[in-house]
Amino acid sequence: MRSSRRDYLILTLLAIAVSWFLLKLAYLPVYQSALTVITILAIAYWWLLQRFAVRIPVSVMFLLVVAVEVDGIGNIFGLYTTRFRYIQYDEYSHCLVPLLVMPAVVWAVATILEMVKARIPFALVCIFSFTVVFSLSAFYEVLELWDDKYMHPVPGMRIHGPYDTANDLQWDMIGMALGALLAYKLLKPYSFARVPKVQQVAPVIQEPVDV
Repeated sequence: MRSSRRDYLILTLLAIAVSWFLLKLAYLPVYQSALTVITILAIAYWWLLQRFAVRIPVSVMFLLVVAVEVDGIGNIFGLYTTRFRYIQYDEYSHCLVPLLVMPAVVWAVATILEMVKARIPFALVCIFSFTVVFSLSAFYEVLELWDDKYMHPVPGMRIHGPYDTANDLQWDMIGMALGALLAYKLLKPYSFARVPKVQQVAPVIQEPVDV
């Protein structure tokens, strides 16, 4: 099934909505962040189901909601400003969020490959998804830079020190590796997309019959 202009428009609007959501996530109350991510997931679920007959697994959507609430919990209990002995909550969240997001990206990549009838080992799907999530994490760090540099009168609200971005990406990478293992165990036994498949029927060759 070919994508139409409407599909590209919906994808563009979803990308803009997710980018805006990530930019404002640090300042949203927990209930607003939860409602926003549930709304975005509901729209994506409906569009994929209606357009491509693909269902996003409930477990994947649940992990995405939990990933968003990791940040909200830290804000409610003041964990970002609390000093811990070994690992700070910001580092913990940068590890946990990619871990929870990875199954969704693995599912999306595997589903797209199935729709285009590409067959590659599932372990390779997980490795490729690792690179996708790392790129998304880097994009989030760029959003933090824009927010800190251009949207606050006093820089330093989002980026704390010269090593903050590199340290965040380091913990992101650890979470991605663990998330890839989680996705491999969680999703490998199941079919990813409910895409109609054409059965391959071998031609029947008949020998000529003498009349």
